[in-house]
Parts: sequence; structure tokens; C-alpha cells
Amino acid sequence: MPETEAPTRGAVMKSLAAVAAALTLAVAGCGGGEDADPTGVGFEDCAEEPTTCNSGERAEGGDLVWAVDGKWEAWGQADIYGSSLATSVVNQPLRPTVFSFDQNGEIHYNDGIYAGAPELLAEAPLTVAYHLKEEATWGDGTPIGVDDFVWHQRATSGDEAQCAQCTPASSYGANVASIEAVEGNTVVVTYVDGYLDAEWYAAGVITHPAHIAEARGHADWRTDPAVMAASVADFSEHPPLDYSAGPFKMVEGVLGEYAKYVPNPEWTGSQQSTLDSLTLKYINGAEAMATELRQGTIDGAAPSSFDPEILDQLASEEGLKYTVAPQSGWAHVDANLNNPFLSDRALREAVFTAIDAGDVNERAFGTAYEDVETMQNVLFRPDSPYWTDQVADGGLGSGDVEAARAILEGAGYTWQDGQLLTPAGEQVVLRYRTGIEGNAFTPIIQDLVITYLAELGIELTVDPIPAGELSSVLDEGDWDLIQFSWIETPLFASSAADYWGEGNHTGFQNDEVDAIVAELATTLDRDRAAELNNQAAQISLDEAVQLPLAWTPALVMVDEDVVNVRDNWATTMRVFSNVGEWGFLEESA
Repeated sequence: MPETEAPTRGAVMKSLAAVAAALTLAVAGCGGGEDADPTGVGFEDCAEEPTTCNSGERAEGGDLVWAVDGKWEAWGQADIYGSSLATSVVNQPLRPTVFSFDQNGEIHYNDGIYAGAPELLAEAPLTVAYHLKEEATWGDGTPIGVDDFVWHQRATSGDEAQCAQCTPASSYGANVASIEAVEGNTVVVTYVDGYLDAEWYAAGVITHPAHIAEARGHADWRTDPAVMAASVADFSEHPPLDYSAGPFKMVEGVLGEYAKYVPNPEWTGSQQSTLDSLTLKYINGAEAMATELRQGTIDGAAPSSFDPEILDQLASEEGLKYTVAPQSGWAHVDANLNNPFLSDRALREAVFTAIDAGDVNERAFGTAYEDVETMQNVLFRPDSPYWTDQVADGGLGSGDVEAARAILEGAGYTWQDGQLLTPAGEQVVLRYRTGIEGNAFTPIIQDLVITYLAELGIELTVDPIPAGELSSVLDEGDWDLIQFSWIETPLFASSAADYWGEGNHTGFQNDEVDAIVAELATTLDRDRAAELNNQAAQISLDEAVQLPLAWTPALVMVDEDVVNVRDNWATTMRVFSNVGEWGFLEESA
């Protein structure tokens, strides 16, 4: 997803324990933290102990206030209006997630809802069993059950006969053939014939409680698609004060302003809160967050972007801890192939050859983090067994202006008065877009790109993206060159389809990639899925569709008495992946 605001299968394993073990071992190799020490104070142990750093014995009680910088515009999670990262974050303390990844890339299933990992029952058709805990409830005494699976399937079906005029947040429901309850508190999901997913165990299967939809006046959601749609809209429009499937229950909430939680007494998961309350409060920008942290009006924050100058302020303030390290976002510059100029591969290749990715990273991200690593693979980190060097010999990101000019000359481009002209004699003018509001890194990148392309005689006009409008700009193709960040996770099976498949934001179309996307939908072999995705990524790089830059630095800042908060590159939720464990340090510890 855009950042404003992703086990080896052989024979079918029918033992639940075997499935869980295989997934844990396989996923553990899909990513990881950096070897270098992070910048900051109080989080030094995160370099060696990423899953347990900043830990401590928690005091009983306390009201923790956390700042979030995404202004959520919906409460629900099933439709596109609630699919933003901001909405996911504000709902994380009560969301019915299936799993999470830790900082080592290892998968952990939600032990507050499930008795274990999902179980693969059959490959043809793909059939998966979910073993629910008998004690798992929606926080109001009602057990989580098969109706909740069915409600979510209908909400995400994309089928007018099931949910009229709905705009689903995912395509999950469109691939489901049936859902049924079986003995042992188990729900079995059977997918349509021919559909396969190498990451079948990671599907999101529930979002909202069906019985609450009925209690809110939508009793006929199963049979009336208009009523079903109304229930989806209801969950988006109203705060979830009447249910919870997480360690906290929301007791107050104002859209886009704040959400207050208290511990959920019915929660039986391993993350058990010691807090009296947790309040998530919208604050615009890292500087304002740091000011309130210093004043003691909040206890912590993990802003999506920040100005490195803020680090000096944090370092000089007693009673605070902070850390900066590469996390889940990766920055890149993309070309819009629907642009008449950039439809020419030679021009794209020259543009991305002239840009010096290493220089960009050092001069932008290096202001916050010393050991910035330039990306050589757009899907896997260097410590992944699936990593391959996809950039080194290609010239992209080398900053070699002479090589870039040679590419243009060979394609028939000329220059007049220093301006680049197409073979038809038209001056090349491109529109460059990125979101610079509240972000100290992107203006640096923008200025460098302007400088690099000026050496090729390319006139670049700058058109900043207003805050919160990145998704619409991408969807509308309202750009020629664009720089932003994708947020990654250890999941990758759908990457080729999302980034370079039909309808992708760059307008790139390639028959080989389309064939790869088609094959990915027919395999459960995760190693093969990795190989295929790497092939698609290599094709896109060879076609100069995008230029990867680096994993972007992320900041976490907390009061010195806050424990068990730690950043997590392997999930879009970052620090919120273990929100149920947050607390204040026991004074006697």
C-alpha cells in the first residue's frame, strides 16, 4: 500500500503442528533488520534483540497517550473507505487479525482468536480450516463464529448480488466458493476451482461481527444485498464501541481526532494489557508530536515521516528515548508509461541511469541514519534467501550521465540550446510529483532529481501532491514521474500482480509479467512464487519502469518510562504489532 497512508509447499501437510512449524521456519528467512546499530538513545538493544528490546516489568495501571499522524476518515475495515493505513492503525487494538510478523520475520498467529495456525485441507479446490478458540468472543459475550466469516466474504465479494454497490477493501470474497462450520469449533473456507495462493495462510478472513450488524438494524444482510451494503457503511461511519476482538475495547472515539481504549476483559490472548487506558490521538507532524512528548501531554509516537533536525531536540531532552532505523517503507521513483515521452523505453532508461541512487540515499536518508543501503532488489532484503542482485549491472541508479546521453543518442534524440528533443524534434518536458508536506527527505530527493535530469537537458516541472491525496493521484495517473514509498511485509506472493500486473499505477503492460501473474494464481509453492516475483521485478527493471532507492528511516520516540514499545519493519502496523504489551515501567524494577 502506498505510504502517506506485502513456507515451502511440497506435499500437503495435514498436521496443524507441522503446518505451523513449516510456516514459522520458512517465513523467518524472508526479511529482517539491519546489521548496523540504529541511531538513537534507549533502544540500543534493538540491534541485537529486535523482538524483546525496550522491555521491562510493567506497573499495574496508567493512562498511556499515543500520537498518530494519519487522519482516519472511516472506522470500518471492509470497504475501500476504511482501507487506509490510518484506519488500520486506529483500529489495531481491537482488530480480529489472523497473524502478525515479528522483527525477525517470523509469523505468529493470533492466540486470542485461533487455537493454532490455519490448516491446509486440500489443494484442489484450495480448502483451509480455521480452528477458533472456544473462548474467543467479540467482547460482548458473543463467540466469534462462521457468520462473521460469511459477512466478511460478502462484504469483499465485489458481487452486486451479495453486496450492492459496495467498494471492497480487498478481493478476498470474490475467490471464496463456500464457508461452513464443522465440528471442533472450526470454520472451513473453500475457494473457487483453480484459485491458489502460496500465502493462503495469511488471508484476512474476518473484520466485523455479523451479530452487531444485525443489532444495528441490518438483520437481512445474508439475503438482501442492499442491507448488506448498509451494514458495511454502518461499520465505516460509526465507531466500534459495541465490539472488540483484541486486547482493548474502544470506549470513546471521534473520527479523525482520537480513540480511547480500555482493556478488554474477555480477551484471552497472550498480549494482556496492564494499562488503565490507551488513547490514540491525532497530531499532525513529527515536530508537533515531539513538542507534546517533551511537554508530557503524550507518551510516545512513531510518525510516518520526520525532519532529521528533530533528532537533536530529542537527544538533548532528558527523560526521553528514541530510535531511527530502516523500517517497512521503501522509496522509489516511478515512470508513467501513459505519458507520450515516457512511453519510450530509451528515455526511461536514460532518466533512471542519470539519477544517482546512492547519492540520493546518502544526501536524503543519510541525514537521519548513517548506514543507508541502496536497494538492489525491490521485493526482498539482502538477508532473505530469495534476494538476487537485480540492479548492479543494469546501469539504473548509477548516475552515469554520459551513459544516459549515449542511450538517448542511440535512440535518435538530439539537443538544441541544451534542451533534449525527441527524434521527432519535440522538447522533452516532464511533470514530477511527490508529497513534500511534513517530509524532510522528499524535497532533497526532488531537488537532486531536477539536477540530474537537467544534465540531460530535460525540463522538469514540479507539482507537489497535497497531503492525503497520493492514492487518488496514483489511481488517476496524474503524474509523469513520481516519488513515494510502498510499505512492505514478508508477504510477497501477490507483489507481481499488485506492482506490475493489469491495472497497475504505472501503465506498464508486459505479456511475460501477465503470464507470471497467471502462474502465481496456480501455485502453492512459496519458493516458486518467490522465483516468479523476482522474474517479474527483473522485467520491470529491465524495462526501466521504476528506480528503487532505499528502505526509509523510521522514528520512534517515547517517554523513558514506556516499555515494550519497539518498531517492527515486518508489518504495516509497526509499533502497534504488540500494542497489548505496552505499559509503564514498574518503579521498583
